[in-house]
Amino acid sequence: MEKAIRVGIVGSGNAAIFHYASYLRVTGFPVKVVGVTSLDKAQCKDFAKRRGIQAYDSLSRLLPQVDLIDNCTPGYAHEPVCVAAFKAGKHVVVEKPFTGYYGPSDDEGFEGNRFPKKKMLKEALASARRIIAAALKSKKKLCYAENWVYAPAVQKEAEILAKSKGQILWALGDQSHSGSPSPAYGIWKLSGGGSIVGKSCHPLSAILYLKQIEGMTHQGKAIRPKTVSARTHEITRNPRFKDKGFLRTDYNDIEDYCQMHVVFDDGMVADVFASEIVMGGVHNWLEIFANNHRTRCNM
Repeated sequence: MEKAIRVGIVGSGNAAIFHYASYLRVTGFPVKVVGVTSLDKAQCKDFAKRRGIQAYDSLSRLLPQVDLIDNCTPGYAHEPVCVAAFKAGKHVVVEKPFTGYYGPSDDEGFEGNRFPKKKMLKEALASARRIIAAALKSKKKLCYAENWVYAPAVQKEAEILAKSKGQILWALGDQSHSGSPSPAYGIWKLSGGGSIVGKSCHPLSAILYLKQIEGMTHQGKAIRPKTVSARTHEITRNPRFKDKGFLRTDYNDIEDYCQMHVVFDDGMVADVFASEIVMGGVHNWLEIFANNHRTRCNM
């Protein structure tokens, strides 16, 4: 019998819940979630008890028991958890955002929406490079958990692009709802930002993937972004906003609306929207306008 891949989950919140459920649906090879660890000890024990797995009181105790760490922590913990796992010789799956900038460790008054964005970008890129360097040194796999790429509708569009040799002229995507259930979301030091990192990453990643498929089909290399511009807004903190009680509004220093415009190195474009101001469930979709077809992916 093929040896099962032993998975350890770090974090016990919403992401951990649906990641665990997804492991139960894996076919083709055996996967076993053997344990979980989290800073919230009570929540961790409850998570483990409900699923019949072991709760560990620290990452260091979980690491020897597993082959792969599934990093379902808030963004601020992504780098330290990933690096520790690679140093222990484990493969890593990491949730979004991959990493970011979470403020100076000694500044309790840090407000992300007022902090210089150029410095944030520099520090976020440095964090990403440290994670990648740790992965390369360990020779273990680093897997970014971008679920839109694997959605049936996006995979079908990838197939259409490759087989029809289509050219994407304009891609348009949106991920929005009425607010994240995570208590960490809303505080930049924990989440690394709002809608632009927590939601627009999904349609953006799917678009980057499809432009990669297009590029590989036509020229043997990915088509990459050339320029990016974006705007963010704090709609529910606008003094003129009238709160009717249907939207989450307890955001501290993050944006709750964003729009992004991307120009690729082939001159074609994409627009991405994301927000916390849409009621009626998730408002997730991706539309591809190609030179030989149009596809709308309902997510």
